[in-house]
Amino acid sequence: MVQEKSSKPNFHAHLQPLLENGEYDKALAYLNRLGHENDFIRNAKGVCLMRLGETDAALQVLRELAFAGQICIPSSTPPLYKANYATALLLKGYNQEALEILSSLDPKAHPYIAAMKETFAEWKKGLGLFGRILCGIRLYPRKPVALKYPPGAL
Repeated sequence: MVQEKSSKPNFHAHLQPLLENGEYDKALAYLNRLGHENDFIRNAKGVCLMRLGETDAALQVLRELAFAGQICIPSSTPPLYKANYATALLLKGYNQEALEILSSLDPKAHPYIAAMKETFAEWKKGLGLFGRILCGIRLYPRKPVALKYPPGAL
């Protein structure tokens, strides 16, 4: 077991190339070998699990990260963690919950959030009139939301 105190830069330096090359299983194995967990590692595990198609496991990891033991998502939860949790919800088809979270996020907070907002806007344009009306009153149809990029971000 690797016992290293990963600072964020070291963590990213090793992990980012694996993610960019689509080696999600190797990235997840690396994270599991670190021997400790922090929020960066939990988030990265959730991202890897989403990209591996293990949505249920990703949802569990990201839910725990987003809610931090609370009954509601605390305002102190970083926007990117909220966005990743919303992404896992979308992958499971829970549009209502996901889009409620996403609507509360500022696209300036992270490029991934901006991309998610753009994806949601395109999805909304593809709905019929009734679907757009429902969105206007924050009732989101269960029509799948297609991502044009790998799910999740660090």
